[in-house]
Amino acid sequence: MKRLPLTPRPIKGELLSSWMARVSAVNGLTITELIEYAAGTSNHAKFTHFDCETPRSLIAGLAQACCISQDSLAKIDLCAQLPNAPAWWFLPIIHNVPNRSKRSTIPIPSCHACLVDHERNATGPYWKVDWVLALVTICPKHLDFLTQYCHHCLLGLLTVVAHPQHGGLVVRCTSCFKAAALHPIAAPTASPRTQLVASLGQTLVCACRDIDPDPMWLGPIDPAKFLSVIDDLIWFFMDGNLDGGYPLIGRCALATDSEMSGIRRTVWQRPLNLLSVRHREIVAAAVAIALLGSRITERFDPHNRLQTPVSKPDAYPFSSVALSSADLRTRDAITEKIGRWPATLKERALRHLPLGISTALRRPESQPA
Repeated sequence: MKRLPLTPRPIKGELLSSWMARVSAVNGLTITELIEYAAGTSNHAKFTHFDCETPRSLIAGLAQACCISQDSLAKIDLCAQLPNAPAWWFLPIIHNVPNRSKRSTIPIPSCHACLVDHERNATGPYWKVDWVLALVTICPKHLDFLTQYCHHCLLGLLTVVAHPQHGGLVVRCTSCFKAAALHPIAAPTASPRTQLVASLGQTLVCACRDIDPDPMWLGPIDPAKFLSVIDDLIWFFMDGNLDGGYPLIGRCALATDSEMSGIRRTVWQRPLNLLSVRHREIVAAAVAIALLGSRITERFDPHNRLQTPVSKPDAYPFSSVALSSADLRTRDAITEKIGRWPATLKERALRHLPLGISTALRRPESQPA
């Protein structure tokens, strides 16, 4: 196999498919054509999901085609960059999305302001691995929502192309071919909810990288245990059906009436990583409030407090749980999950959960060994 003429190196924190898109663009290829060349096969259907647990045969072919070590490419696999992240937190990344321009799309949400910054500074644009996590919905730098769609036409996905004049890589829409556009929220005017969700996203990325999370959330805690608590809270809001058989997030979402009016109750029955970025942001805000409780006032200006759907943030979301007497299996699941939480969060849950559940949690046999 001949080496490709141009072979840009991976950027720290870059998604594997983002690097492949850059390699494809500078060599006049699509990602599909690059895979066919590197893998030596036209059967690229089996390679539509390749950012996580990338097949070794594809890694070997790409390494040879780009004259780069296999170890260097293996290090930018999702599972290598975010070793603590549960696989179901990753957004689905399908790379055989058809588009009329025959260019390689990267169909995950991105911060358009970050991409614009790269073009202004003449540095190579790339998609960050952080953006694949389902609860990362806002850029912590620009405080802007992540989105996969063009801000101009609202239809096209984004692609990396070589600029016709200077040859540098730029991001363009595959439908209208316009550049990524800015829709930033200025930092001084960003809402507390926006700042809160962005901060939680940063902490989740750290924990997924096996870096100790910000103690603001739960005090000093092991990254894996922190992620376990987040996983439990997602279950509380979405999977436990704790609102009389419906997902609890529908009752106590941290959202305005106008936001919630357009959301059908059944939407919350979908897996978290299949929700839209706006819906996932609502879940992220709920998880953040559940972690902090009344300590949220320590993080934000008391004159600009986050509006919560309960009078006392410490009760959120535990006071909203509504179980029937027949929900014994769910009660057992709640007892098991909360029994392994850090003491502060567990104590809040005990004070505000329905009596039957809190009583079960106080029994000696429910305490973790």
